[in-house]
Amino acid sequence: MTKRLYIVIFVMITGLLSAQNSLIRMPRISPNAQEMAFSYQGDIWIYNFNTQQTKRITIHEGYESNPVWNTSGDQLAFSSNRKGNNNIFTIKKNGGIPKQLTYYPTGDTPYDWTSSNHIVFSTTRVLKGPEWDGQIYQVNANGGTPQRFLTALGSMATVSPDGNLVAFVKGACRISREDYSGSAQRDVWVYNIKTGAYFQVTSSEKNDHSPLWDAAGNLYYIGAKSGRYNIYQQSINTDGSVKGASKKMTNQNKNGVVSFSVSNQGIIVYSTLFDLYQITNGQAKKINLKIASDYKFETEKEVSTTSDISDFDVSPNGKLMALEINGEIFVKQNNKDRKNSNNVSNHAYRDRNPQWISDTELLFVSDRDGHNEIYKAVSKDTLVGLDRSLKISISKLTKSSEDVYNVLVSPDHKKLVYRVGRGNLMLADIEDAALSNSKAYSSGWAEAEDVSWSPDSKYIAYSQEDLDFDSEIFIQSCS
Repeated sequence: MTKRLYIVIFVMITGLLSAQNSLIRMPRISPNAQEMAFSYQGDIWIYNFNTQQTKRITIHEGYESNPVWNTSGDQLAFSSNRKGNNNIFTIKKNGGIPKQLTYYPTGDTPYDWTSSNHIVFSTTRVLKGPEWDGQIYQVNANGGTPQRFLTALGSMATVSPDGNLVAFVKGACRISREDYSGSAQRDVWVYNIKTGAYFQVTSSEKNDHSPLWDAAGNLYYIGAKSGRYNIYQQSINTDGSVKGASKKMTNQNKNGVVSFSVSNQGIIVYSTLFDLYQITNGQAKKINLKIASDYKFETEKEVSTTSDISDFDVSPNGKLMALEINGEIFVKQNNKDRKNSNNVSNHAYRDRNPQWISDTELLFVSDRDGHNEIYKAVSKDTLVGLDRSLKISISKLTKSSEDVYNVLVSPDHKKLVYRVGRGNLMLADIEDAALSNSKAYSSGWAEAEDVSWSPDSKYIAYSQEDLDFDSEIFIQSCS
């Protein structure tokens, strides 16, 4: 079965300009604080603070990120998957052909370019199975075989200006889990290269990560002990031990700090979920970038596919078929000789889980309003059905406080079950193309999985784990 899809990405210029700052990734201020490297549209760019001009340094179909300046500020290291795996490349700040430094079939992410001309990076090339934590390696910027830098497991390593201390992160919790506290939480440590001593810098119950140094030897990092990720400054003794209490440099209380960098003089650039800021002498100032650029890829794509169908449902009369393909809902005639399909959801957000409630009405789940809800699609053109209509009416049927998942209509098309949140299995009646009498049939910490209806629409069956993580089968009456 072949479908022809027309996927069109519409981007309004005003919307693009307002959204550019939220699409900036990994801002890295230069050592002299005159420029900032960052990742945008999967390429490496440089912004000049004096001229307020941006310049695209790389352009490739691969995804490139994590720029790191060398100490003189004339070259950048970055990670790229242009050769298949995330490996480390270098490039001059004025552009040119990138030079590949690592070739290992795993992810290598640079975090520091030392005064000895070595690039320190995180990887998982050894102990991948038994250990969650990564490993810290270094490679000469002129080329050569990467070498293990620290025997301790960890990541995000950066070297102090005098070359004697290494700050790094122990712990393997996902950084996106801002409120996590547990055995996998991340903490910042310092290793003394000369003495071999280790010092724990942070000990909060939340994640701490991304340590960086300024030229004076002050250590900065991101921590979540305030409830949101913020930047902290910590003085460090020459032996690597902690000197005094840490100082909070930002006051993010809604959207935490995502990434940051610091210049030799202690000037900070950081990004939140939506905005970009610069801190100079303790004062924060918002950075507004206006990036005028062409698109790297075509904004309109025509695709023929014989796969990628995630879900489907056949109408009650068997004449139409609804298909979920790449986050859109398509309807076609249930006839192998009829190739054309019609996109009935046609939205930038993800639409999925199609379910017919009649021969002309189709339910699906979409997050177009911020989180998953159930929507209904019908043709406003009375002369044609959903397989041909260009006039589609979309209406929302649920208003839940949590995401809705796994909609399943009964065989008689009079009831449906769906999940709200993690463990609430809901049952509702279908009356006049709307939902009514919605109530919870199962509530708990574990979700009801593999839900199915009995042929007579009187019972539902599902599996659910108990507190011992044993999966049991349940049957409930829906009469």
